[in-house]
Amino acid sequence: MKKQPSPRPVADKPTLKSQVIAAFSNESPDCDVKSFFGRDGRFALLSDASDASDRSKEVYVEFPTNRPLRSPLEIYVGRRRIVAGIWRADLWANEQKLDATGPWRTLCEEIDENGAFLERSLSLTGGRAFSRRLFVAYNEGLFLNVDVLHGSDSERAAVEHGLGSNAPLLRIRSAFPLDSTDAFATQTEAPSEVAFHDVDSRSLAFARAFLLEAYENPSDERDGTLAVKTTYGGILAAEARRRGGSLCVATLFDWNASRATRAVRIGKATVGENLRAVDENSALGRQIQLGRERYVLYVSTSRRPAIRSILSRNLLSDFMFGKFLVGRGVEPLVDVEVPDGF
Repeated sequence: MKKQPSPRPVADKPTLKSQVIAAFSNESPDCDVKSFFGRDGRFALLSDASDASDRSKEVYVEFPTNRPLRSPLEIYVGRRRIVAGIWRADLWANEQKLDATGPWRTLCEEIDENGAFLERSLSLTGGRAFSRRLFVAYNEGLFLNVDVLHGSDSERAAVEHGLGSNAPLLRIRSAFPLDSTDAFATQTEAPSEVAFHDVDSRSLAFARAFLLEAYENPSDERDGTLAVKTTYGGILAAEARRRGGSLCVATLFDWNASRATRAVRIGKATVGENLRAVDENSALGRQIQLGRERYVLYVSTSRRPAIRSILSRNLLSDFMFGKFLVGRGVEPLVDVEVPDGF
């Protein structure tokens, strides 16, 4: 594996994007290219601008074949690097540590005027699976990561037949490596929120990160133990656990500095199927209000496709992230159909 790109170039040097594409693909990027996915699947660059500037944002991540749950990652907000290092995903079923049994497999790649979306999956120990979804919303100043740990077919079938008490206790710890060169992170008053500040000033925050499961009861093993922590030697750790057939951890980075001091509300959005609410062994729904903007997240965690509804919008999707507009309802920024054979 080639060395990952390091510090973000200044304006008169080649951009990080052009360095990445040249190093991995021997291709010359067009001037209007924003996001780029390597053809061999080894890396992804999700960006909301074609050139580095004080307002551009970039996420660069590799998908190694050796130790695939240890991914090199860099995140830039303008010219500030806030994340750099190895992005670790630690997974358990009961007390068994789960390891990858095969390489990353691409399920979906999509780039359009709204943003860039990537979904990849891994096979795990015991017939289980892990999926990772990345989405950068170009015009919203948002980066969303959604990780899902799926139990085996037999474990998920048992839950579907009402035998959830025998399901394993699933655990995820997704650890983002913070970089203190340009910025530092602080825990806010909210237990699941972190703010980023410039290292050379005591200015207001320019970005924040949230764990979207914030509404859960941390003392209830059935619902999960959920936290955002920065006490692991410069690591932003999103953790969750629950007993069931699947477990979803979603982390949202808000890069909009004008919203960095505004109120945030995160809550559950009921997902319906056949006029009945479904639990999170089948689907996850969240509402996120950032200042005046309101967003909606839907993630299917069931084994079979189903027509579902969330906030009066019907969909047959594996994943949807949208914005709620008054008088129009939920307008998807990305809407991914259920992949065949999954």
